[in-house]
Amino acid sequence: MTNHTLWTESTWQRHLPIYHATQQVPFIQELITGKLDARRFRFYIEQDALYLQAFTKLLQSMAHRIEEADFQSYFHNFVQENMEQEKALHDRYLNKEISQIIPSKTCQEFITFNATLETLPIPLALAGMLPCFLVYQQLGLYIFDQHQRAHNPYLNWIDTYAGIEHLESVSRLRKMCDYYAQKADNKTQEQMHEWYKKGATLDQQFWNSCYQMIP
Repeated sequence: MTNHTLWTESTWQRHLPIYHATQQVPFIQELITGKLDARRFRFYIEQDALYLQAFTKLLQSMAHRIEEADFQSYFHNFVQENMEQEKALHDRYLNKEISQIIPSKTCQEFITFNATLETLPIPLALAGMLPCFLVYQQLGLYIFDQHQRAHNPYLNWIDTYAGIEHLESVSRLRKMCDYYAQKADNKTQEQMHEWYKKGATLDQQFWNSCYQMIP
Protein backbone atom coordinates (compact mmCIF):
# COMPACT_ATOMS: atom_id res chain seq x y z
CA MET A 1 0.00 0.00 0.00
CA THR A 2 1.48 3.34 -1.06
CA ASN A 3 1.30 6.43 1.10
CA HIS A 4 -1.37 7.83 -1.23
CA THR A 5 -3.63 4.77 -1.30
CA LEU A 6 -6.24 4.39 1.40
CA TRP A 7 -6.25 1.01 3.12
CA THR A 8 -9.89 0.32 2.23
CA GLU A 9 -9.22 0.92 -1.46
CA SER A 10 -6.10 -1.24 -1.27
CA THR A 11 -7.92 -4.15 0.33
CA TRP A 12 -10.89 -3.81 -2.04
CA GLN A 13 -8.60 -4.05 -5.07
CA ARG A 14 -6.51 -6.86 -3.58
CA HIS A 15 -9.51 -9.07 -2.91
CA LEU A 16 -11.62 -8.03 -5.91
CA PRO A 17 -11.60 -11.59 -7.34
CA ILE A 18 -13.58 -12.77 -4.29
CA TYR A 19 -16.19 -10.11 -4.93
CA HIS A 20 -16.40 -10.87 -8.65
CA ALA A 21 -16.91 -14.55 -7.88
CA THR A 22 -19.63 -13.64 -5.36
CA GLN A 23 -21.46 -11.66 -8.05
CA GLN A 24 -21.77 -14.83 -10.09
CA VAL A 25 -23.16 -17.20 -7.46
CA PRO A 26 -26.52 -18.63 -8.58
CA PHE A 27 -28.40 -17.01 -5.68
CA ILE A 28 -27.39 -13.51 -6.82
CA GLN A 29 -27.96 -14.17 -10.51
CA GLU A 30 -31.42 -15.66 -9.95
CA LEU A 31 -32.32 -12.84 -7.56
CA ILE A 32 -31.54 -10.44 -10.41
CA THR A 33 -33.88 -12.22 -12.82
CA GLY A 34 -36.55 -12.83 -10.18
CA LYS A 35 -36.36 -16.57 -10.86
CA LEU A 36 -34.90 -17.48 -7.49
CA ASP A 37 -36.93 -20.26 -5.89
CA ALA A 38 -38.96 -18.89 -2.97
CA ARG A 39 -37.72 -21.73 -0.76
CA ARG A 40 -34.12 -20.64 -1.29
CA PHE A 41 -34.94 -17.03 -0.52
CA ARG A 42 -36.82 -18.09 2.61
CA PHE A 43 -33.85 -20.20 3.71
CA TYR A 44 -31.61 -17.16 3.20
CA ILE A 45 -33.94 -14.87 5.18
CA GLU A 46 -34.04 -17.35 8.06
CA GLN A 47 -30.27 -17.84 8.16
CA ASP A 48 -29.63 -14.12 7.74
CA ALA A 49 -31.96 -13.37 10.65
CA LEU A 50 -29.77 -15.57 12.87
CA TYR A 51 -26.65 -13.95 11.49
CA LEU A 52 -28.01 -10.45 12.17
CA GLN A 53 -28.53 -11.32 15.83
CA ALA A 54 -24.82 -12.09 16.15
CA PHE A 55 -23.84 -9.09 14.04
CA THR A 56 -25.93 -6.76 16.20
CA LYS A 57 -24.13 -8.09 19.27
CA LEU A 58 -20.80 -7.35 17.54
CA LEU A 59 -21.91 -3.80 16.73
CA GLN A 60 -22.97 -3.24 20.34
CA SER A 61 -19.62 -4.56 21.51
CA MET A 62 -17.79 -2.17 19.19
CA ALA A 63 -19.83 0.76 20.49
CA HIS A 64 -18.47 0.03 23.97
CA ARG A 65 -14.93 -0.95 22.99
CA ILE A 66 -14.01 1.83 20.58
CA GLU A 67 -12.70 4.97 22.24
CA GLU A 68 -13.34 7.75 19.72
CA ALA A 69 -16.66 9.42 20.58
CA ASP A 70 -17.68 9.91 16.94
CA PHE A 71 -17.08 6.24 16.20
CA GLN A 72 -19.00 5.21 19.31
CA SER A 73 -22.04 7.20 18.23
CA TYR A 74 -21.86 5.63 14.77
CA PHE A 75 -22.21 2.11 16.13
CA HIS A 76 -24.93 3.11 18.60
CA ASN A 77 -26.92 4.83 15.85
CA PHE A 78 -26.38 2.00 13.39
CA VAL A 79 -27.84 -0.53 15.81
CA GLN A 80 -30.83 1.68 16.57
CA GLU A 81 -31.63 2.79 13.03
CA ASN A 82 -30.20 0.59 10.29
CA MET A 83 -30.53 -2.75 12.04
CA GLU A 84 -34.16 -1.95 12.85
CA GLN A 85 -34.72 -1.33 9.14
CA GLU A 86 -33.18 -4.70 8.31
CA LYS A 87 -35.26 -6.41 10.98
CA ALA A 88 -38.42 -4.89 9.53
CA LEU A 89 -37.46 -6.16 6.09
CA HIS A 90 -36.81 -9.64 7.45
CA ASP A 91 -40.12 -9.64 9.32
CA ARG A 92 -41.86 -9.02 6.02
CA TYR A 93 -40.56 -12.34 4.70
CA LEU A 94 -39.92 -14.37 7.85
CA ASN A 95 -42.59 -16.97 8.59
CA LYS A 96 -41.29 -18.37 11.85
CA GLU A 97 -39.80 -17.28 15.16
CA ILE A 98 -36.03 -16.93 15.22
CA SER A 99 -35.92 -19.38 18.14
CA GLN A 100 -37.27 -22.04 15.77
CA ILE A 101 -34.51 -21.57 13.18
CA ILE A 102 -31.54 -23.93 13.23
CA PRO A 103 -28.33 -22.35 11.94
CA SER A 104 -26.67 -23.98 8.96
CA LYS A 105 -23.03 -24.97 9.25
CA THR A 106 -21.97 -21.89 7.26
CA CYS A 107 -24.19 -19.59 9.29
CA GLN A 108 -22.71 -20.98 12.51
CA GLU A 109 -19.21 -20.37 11.14
CA PHE A 110 -20.20 -16.77 10.42
CA ILE A 111 -21.63 -16.37 13.92
CA THR A 112 -18.42 -17.76 15.42
CA PHE A 113 -16.41 -15.41 13.20
CA ASN A 114 -18.34 -12.42 14.60
CA ALA A 115 -17.74 -13.64 18.15
CA THR A 116 -14.03 -13.82 17.39
CA LEU A 117 -14.06 -10.25 16.05
CA GLU A 118 -15.36 -9.11 19.44
CA THR A 119 -12.08 -10.27 20.99
CA LEU A 120 -9.66 -8.81 18.43
CA PRO A 121 -7.87 -5.46 18.52
CA ILE A 122 -10.07 -2.72 17.08
CA PRO A 123 -8.27 -2.38 13.70
CA LEU A 124 -8.57 -6.11 12.99
CA ALA A 125 -12.18 -6.25 14.16
CA LEU A 126 -13.14 -3.36 11.89
CA ALA A 127 -11.37 -4.99 8.94
CA GLY A 128 -13.22 -8.25 9.53
CA MET A 129 -16.54 -6.41 9.70
CA LEU A 130 -15.95 -4.37 6.55
CA PRO A 131 -17.07 -6.99 3.98
CA CYS A 132 -20.50 -7.17 5.62
CA PHE A 133 -20.82 -3.49 4.78
CA LEU A 134 -18.74 -2.93 1.65
CA VAL A 135 -19.36 -6.19 -0.22
CA TYR A 136 -23.06 -6.08 0.65
CA GLN A 137 -23.23 -2.49 -0.58
CA GLN A 138 -21.52 -3.27 -3.86
CA LEU A 139 -23.67 -6.36 -4.38
CA GLY A 140 -26.78 -4.32 -3.67
CA LEU A 141 -25.79 -1.74 -6.29
CA TYR A 142 -24.86 -4.47 -8.77
CA ILE A 143 -28.16 -6.27 -8.28
CA PHE A 144 -30.13 -3.03 -8.56
CA ASP A 145 -28.31 -2.08 -11.75
CA GLN A 146 -28.83 -5.49 -13.35
CA HIS A 147 -32.19 -6.62 -12.02
CA GLN A 148 -35.41 -7.13 -13.93
CA ARG A 149 -38.29 -5.30 -12.23
CA ALA A 150 -41.16 -6.88 -14.11
CA HIS A 151 -42.66 -9.72 -12.08
CA ASN A 152 -39.66 -9.80 -9.72
CA PRO A 153 -40.93 -10.83 -6.26
CA TYR A 154 -37.81 -9.54 -4.50
CA LEU A 155 -38.07 -5.83 -5.30
CA ASN A 156 -38.42 -4.71 -1.66
CA TRP A 157 -35.21 -6.49 -0.74
CA ILE A 158 -33.39 -5.17 -3.83
CA ASP A 159 -34.53 -1.58 -3.28
CA THR A 160 -33.57 -1.60 0.40
CA TYR A 161 -30.01 -2.80 -0.12
CA ALA A 162 -29.37 -0.25 -2.85
CA GLY A 163 -30.67 2.51 -0.53
CA ILE A 164 -28.81 5.67 0.31
CA GLU A 165 -28.76 4.92 4.05
CA HIS A 166 -26.61 1.86 3.44
CA LEU A 167 -24.19 3.89 1.32
CA GLU A 168 -23.65 6.35 4.17
CA SER A 169 -23.04 3.54 6.68
CA VAL A 170 -20.39 1.98 4.44
CA SER A 171 -18.68 5.30 3.88
CA ARG A 172 -18.33 5.93 7.60
CA LEU A 173 -17.00 2.46 8.35
CA ARG A 174 -14.44 2.82 5.56
CA LYS A 175 -13.26 6.05 7.16
CA MET A 176 -12.81 4.23 10.48
CA CYS A 177 -10.77 1.47 8.88
CA ASP A 178 -8.59 3.99 7.06
CA TYR A 179 -8.12 5.96 10.28
CA TYR A 180 -6.78 2.95 12.16
CA ALA A 181 -4.79 1.62 9.20
CA GLN A 182 -3.03 4.95 8.83
CA LYS A 183 -1.81 4.70 12.42
CA ALA A 184 -0.91 1.00 12.16
CA ASP A 185 2.41 -0.58 11.24
CA ASN A 186 2.82 -2.73 8.13
CA LYS A 187 2.27 -5.98 10.05
CA THR A 188 -1.05 -4.78 11.44
CA GLN A 189 -2.15 -3.54 8.02
CA GLU A 190 -1.45 -6.98 6.56
CA GLN A 191 -3.39 -8.63 9.37
CA MET A 192 -6.27 -6.28 8.56
CA HIS A 193 -6.14 -7.49 4.95
CA GLU A 194 -6.34 -11.09 6.12
CA TRP A 195 -9.34 -10.51 8.36
CA TYR A 196 -11.10 -8.67 5.54
CA LYS A 197 -10.38 -11.65 3.27
CA LYS A 198 -11.83 -14.07 5.83
CA GLY A 199 -15.01 -12.01 6.10
CA ALA A 200 -15.40 -11.67 2.32
CA THR A 201 -14.86 -15.41 1.83
CA LEU A 202 -17.43 -16.31 4.48
CA ASP A 203 -19.88 -13.93 2.85
CA GLN A 204 -19.53 -15.76 -0.46
CA GLN A 205 -19.88 -19.14 1.24
CA PHE A 206 -23.04 -17.91 2.95
CA TRP A 207 -24.73 -17.03 -0.36
CA ASN A 208 -23.76 -20.40 -1.81
CA SER A 209 -24.99 -22.33 1.20
CA CYS A 210 -28.33 -20.52 1.08
CA TYR A 211 -28.77 -21.37 -2.58
CA GLN A 212 -27.96 -25.01 -1.92
CA MET A 213 -29.99 -24.90 1.32
CA ILE A 214 -27.23 -26.81 3.08
CA PRO A 215 -28.15 -27.40 6.73
